[in-house]
Amino acid sequence: MHDIFAKIGSKLTLSQEIEMKIEDGIRQRKLVKGQKLPTEKVLCESFGVSRTALREALRSLSARGLVTIRKGDGIYVNDFSHSHANKPMSIYLELKFDRKYAIHLVQVRQMMEPQIAMMAARNRTDEDIRAFETNLAAFNAAEVDSALIANLDLEFHKQISRACANPLIPVIMDPVLGMMPRIKTLIVSRLKHTNSENAVNYHQVIFDHIKAQDEQGAFNAMTQHLKIAENDARKLIDTLADDEELF
Repeated sequence: MHDIFAKIGSKLTLSQEIEMKIEDGIRQRKLVKGQKLPTEKVLCESFGVSRTALREALRSLSARGLVTIRKGDGIYVNDFSHSHANKPMSIYLELKFDRKYAIHLVQVRQMMEPQIAMMAARNRTDEDIRAFETNLAAFNAAEVDSALIANLDLEFHKQISRACANPLIPVIMDPVLGMMPRIKTLIVSRLKHTNSENAVNYHQVIFDHIKAQDEQGAFNAMTQHLKIAENDARKLIDTLADDEELF
C-alpha cells in the first residue's frame, strides 16, 4: 500500500495527483470497498502535501462516488454502484440533447431493446412478473397525467432491462432510457395525434410474451413498438424545426 501514498511531483496540480493516485489504488483493487483510508494527517505526510490539497482531492473523489467522507469517523472506499456509473452519461446526454438526439436515442433503442426483450422473456422471474403487473395496472389508471405516464413508460422499459438477469444491461441502458420522459413530454405537448397514446397496449403485448417466455414474440413486439416511437420522433423533429430554443 505504501506505493499508493508515495510523495508526489508532476505537471498536474497536487490535488489532481493525489486524486489520481487514490483512484489508481481503487482501480487496481489495492484499496477495496469498505476499506478505511489513513487519516488526513497520515495521508498528508505520506504524499508530502498540505491538508488543503488533500481535502480538494478527497472532495473530488467523493463527488465522483469513489470515496465517502464521514465526519468524525474517516474516509472510506465506496462500493461503486450502478448509479455512480450512470450519472456522467446521463449528464452528457442531457447537455447534448437537441432535435437530432430524439432520433439518435430511438435508433440506439432499436438496436438493443428487441434483443433485451428476448433475454427478459428467457430469464424473467416471478418477482419480475409482479413488477410488470404493478406497472401496467398503474399505467391503466393514470388517465391523462402525462408526467406520470412518461415515468411509468420509463419504468416499464427499465424493468425489462432488469429482467434480463444481466447486470451490465441496466448500466448501459438506463442513461438512454432516462431521456424518454423528456422526449415523451415534447411529443405530448407538440403533436396533436400520436401513436404513443397506445403505448400501454404495446406494453401489454410485450409483457404477455415475456410472461409466456416467448422470446421471438417479445423481440417482434418490441421491434414494432419502437417503429412507432421512431415515427413519433421524426414527426417531433419536423414540428420543432423552428424551435431550437426548446433545447
